[in-house]
Order: sequence, then C-alpha cells, then structure tokens
Amino acid sequence: MSLRCTLLVAAFGWVAAPCSAWAADELPGARTLSSGWEIRVEPAPPAPPQPAPPEETSPEDAPPPAPTTGPGRAPQAPGEWRPVRVPSVVDHRALPSLYPGVVRRYRLRFEGPGTPPGFRWMIEFQSVRRNAAVYLNGRRIGRNADPYTPFTVEARGLRPGRENELEVDVDGRKNPQLPEGWWNWNGIVRPVRLLPAGPAHLRDLATMSRVRCRRPARGCRAQLLIDGVLERRGVRQLAPRIDVRLRSRAGRVIERSFRLTRQRSKRRRVQLELPVRAPELWSPDRPNLYSARIVLRNDDEVVQVERRHVGLRSVEVKDGILHLNNRRIQLRGASIHEDMPGHGAALTAGDMRQIVADLKELGVNVTRAHYLMNDRLLSLFDRAGILVWNQAPIWQRDHGAALLWRPNELRRALQSVERTVAAARGHPSVVTHSVANELAFTPDTKPGTARFLVAAQQIARDLDPTLPISVDIKGRPGFPEQFTYHRFDMLGVNQYFGWYRWVEDFSLLEPYFLELRDLYPEHAIVMTEWGAEARPELAAAPPDRKGGYAFQDFHAQRTLDVIDRLSFFLSGAIYWTLREFEIYPGWTGGAGRRPPEYEPNTRHHKGLIGYAGDRKPAFWTVRNRYLRTPLYP
Repeated sequence: MSLRCTLLVAAFGWVAAPCSAWAADELPGARTLSSGWEIRVEPAPPAPPQPAPPEETSPEDAPPPAPTTGPGRAPQAPGEWRPVRVPSVVDHRALPSLYPGVVRRYRLRFEGPGTPPGFRWMIEFQSVRRNAAVYLNGRRIGRNADPYTPFTVEARGLRPGRENELEVDVDGRKNPQLPEGWWNWNGIVRPVRLLPAGPAHLRDLATMSRVRCRRPARGCRAQLLIDGVLERRGVRQLAPRIDVRLRSRAGRVIERSFRLTRQRSKRRRVQLELPVRAPELWSPDRPNLYSARIVLRNDDEVVQVERRHVGLRSVEVKDGILHLNNRRIQLRGASIHEDMPGHGAALTAGDMRQIVADLKELGVNVTRAHYLMNDRLLSLFDRAGILVWNQAPIWQRDHGAALLWRPNELRRALQSVERTVAAARGHPSVVTHSVANELAFTPDTKPGTARFLVAAQQIARDLDPTLPISVDIKGRPGFPEQFTYHRFDMLGVNQYFGWYRWVEDFSLLEPYFLELRDLYPEHAIVMTEWGAEARPELAAAPPDRKGGYAFQDFHAQRTLDVIDRLSFFLSGAIYWTLREFEIYPGWTGGAGRRPPEYEPNTRHHKGLIGYAGDRKPAFWTVRNRYLRTPLYP
C-alpha cells in the first residue's frame, strides 16, 4: 500500500486520508457539496402556533411580551423543483407566517466517487435547521434533531462511478414549547461535505493546550493535548501509531510518535500529550498559531492525515479573576447572531469577514452567541485574536413546559452541550464553555434544572479539561446563594437594570454585582448581556424616551461607568448585541409596541449596528470606552 495520502479536512474535527495502491494524485479527497442542489415545497401539516419567547432576564411568571402567532403555512401538494445553493435559508424574508417553520425537500444528483479498498464515504452536515432526515438512493441513512451542531452519516449504498441521489427532508416546524430568542431560519444553513473514512480513523479529534507560566506570560511550558475517538471498522484489530508534527510561525519544529496498544474494540478514546518548550503563546494581542500535522498509521500504513492550526494558551480562574497565560485580563465585547441581510443564518464568506471587521472596529476582544458558531467563523476569530464565549443553545428551557424535567428532553439538552463543546474545543479563541443561558433564578429548588446543570458541567469538563466552565444567569436582585453554581468556574450575568420594568431602578446595579461577589468569591464574573433598544423611528427622540437613540447612548455610558468601577473584580462585559437581528413577530424589547406601520415587529433593536449596517450613536460611545480599556489591567 502507498504511504502517500490525500489531506481531507472535516469540520467535526477529524480527517480521513485513504492510502492504497493508488497513486497519491489518484486518491479521492473531500468534496464540498454546494452546487447542483434543487429544492421543492414538501406537503406537511402546518406548524402549530408559536407563543412569544420571554424577554431577556424576565421573571418566570412574567406575561408574554407579544401575542401567539397563527399556525404556519401548510402546502397541500409537492411544489416544483427549483435550483438552490447550499448553504442557504429557505426564505431570507422575516415574514410572520414563516416563523413557525416550513418543510422543504432538498435533492442533489451526483456521480459517486471511487472508493479504495477498506474505505467508505461519510456525509457531513455542519448545520441543518431544524430537523433533518437524510436519504441516499431512496434509503434513509440518518436523522438529526439538533439544528445548531454538526452531524455525520455514513453514505450507505453509495454507487461508485454512477449517479446517486441525495435527498434531505428539512423540517423547520418549531416546537412551541421550545423557547428561542431569535428568528426561526429554516434550511441547510452551513456546508455539506462528502468525506472518505478508512478502516481506522480518529473521530471528533481535538487539539487543545495546557500552559503553565511562572510569571505573567513568561517562563511558560506548554503541552499540546490530542483527544479523539479511535474507531475500528473492517479489520479484526488495529496496531495504531500517531505521528505529530508541530511547526511554529518562526519555523521551530517539534515531532513525536505515539505507538498505541493494539485495539480489538470498535472504538476507544485516545488522549495524548506533546510537550512544547518555549511556546509561542496565543493571545488577542498576539494570536500566534502553530501548524500541526497529525498522521494515524495502522501497521505502519498511513490511514489518516490531518492538518490544522493550533494556538497554545492557558485560561484560568484564580481568586475569582479570569487569567489568560497567567495574566489578568479584562474582557470587552459584543455578542452576535448569525443573521445577515439577504442570507439569514447562512453566512457567506463575505458576511463572516464583515462580522470580524465590525467587531474589530468596535474595539472588542471577545464575542458571544447563543449557539455553536460556524466553524469557519471560529477560525477567523482564531486568526483575528477575538476571544469566544462558547455557549450551548439551552435557553430558558425550564420555564413553562419545564423541558429539562423530562428525561428525553434532558438527554437532548445534554447531547447538545456535548456536541457544542466537542466542536468548539479545538479553537484557541474559545475562552469558556457555557452550558446554558437564563434558566431558573433558583436552580437549587428546581430538581430538573439542577440535574441538568450538574451533568452538563461534568460533560464539558470531560471533553475540555483546559478551560473554565460557565453558566449564564439572569441578573435580578433578591435571590439567595445557589449552591448549584459552585460547580462552575465562571458566571455570566445578563442584566438589564434601568431598562426592563422588573429591574427599573438602575442604581441597584452596582450593589447587585457587589452582592454577587460576596456570594461567589471564587467565581470569575462577567456581565454577558447589557444594553437597550434603539429604533429607527425614534432616532431623534429625547434622551428620556426608551427606544430612542439618545437613551441607548445614555444607558451605555452609565453602564460602562459601573463596569469600570467594578473592574477590580469584574472580569469583563459583553454588549447585547453588535448588530440587529430578526426575532419573533411582535417583539417589543422593553420599549413598548411600535407604530402600526412597523407591526408586527420582527427586528431586535438592541444592536449597536442596524440590520443594514448603519452605526448608531451608542456604537461610537462603546467603541471609545472599549479602546481605552487595556486587555491586561
């Protein structure tokens, strides 16, 4: 068998490079399936009416901010096939009738690639919203019900050298019991790829780092951690060896081979450590990246090759303060939603570059989203030196229907945490894994919530032992210490003091955070949400009018004043949000109903940048303050 291999990269974190008697230039490689797709309307019952999601940090007994929608659209017959590009959304318009969700069928006809002996093909979907059923040549080969994380199915029945038909039923109908504070975009919204996998391969492969420094970013020693699942298929046993080559930006090369014990089991977890002396550390001000090559051999034959970029850095909480590379840091950031005009959640390369440019212009060093971000966007953040608050999309799921109390929904939520952490842990920009957002105020009194939080942080720690684990809570005074939170290293606090009616008194903000510090002295505390709506029809409203541009600017200034005063223990703040995004029809956002000509409102207006890209006055206020705040206080 030839030892030359074709490099195949998969967003799930693993690659397969088949080796056989074929010449290297004849071996098949990964294929991105982006063109040649068709789509049609698929008959299905209408989505049920959708209740309005709760407003940010609202009390659990707060009335809904908007009326329930009507039922979704219900086509009675299959539509005509029409061309479509993947990734894309079904419809980029925020029409109220589309919010409950629709059902569409995608189809792609393609010639099956040749397959070397002992290899098979996999189909990887980076994100399908919401549910997917995958068919190949009329046979169902997989299903997925998590709209925000990647999944891979084996291409069983693939016909090499002949035409194949791949069909994907995308059911975007939303469960009315599942709260989400963003638009229900439907479609195959991230890339699809065809990937070969050999008789042995490392799946869910991650490269992480453990760094110890005697002084702030000085006297450091580092280890590259390699973590994945070694799978056996089609052979009786494996005699695996993993070769690792690391090359710094300055050209320094580190190499090591790891010979593993023979394996008869179908799969086992592999965890390796490669020492790195005098490491060139990754940080926002110096985002140094190493080039890494990882080669898997079986009986000395190459069966898998992967290349990736690695950042070596440490993130720790010490005495309740966040440290990067043994240096105390101050986070200043803005959250994002993957939602751009004309494309919705199906971001283009240009959209991603624009997001990075906007964040850089604002002067941020960290960003955040309510779900796993696009892997290509995470890679851009690695290179740009923008930290990422990685978060599983478990938002307010213990309210109303109390989904986390149901065994099947608890399993679903924990699987989402697992897949979110597994997909993001290899990016040096990721500074923490948050397992949930805005659950009950008192998880100690909610057995279902407590069970979820305890299990979720255990899963996150097991997958990524190098980062602090966090949970984002609703900021509102009057609640006692919650011992469930002591399982975590960091608390993200979403607060809207001075904005929403249940926390209308802004003067309570500073004492509230001082109380949090007393209750959780060992936790790093970050203000993960703050802000105010600013609507275009109120651009010239007086400063005391909520919803006006002047009020948003005034509110940003007074909140930043508190953040600066509390920086002796507060590890940072993240504005909500960088750019406006589409949301549930009828959203009020704390500023009351809009004039009739703007209803039903589908736009979240807390963004510092309008949906079309216009900068509001508060953008420049926040920018000036962020640029004056040093990363290392």
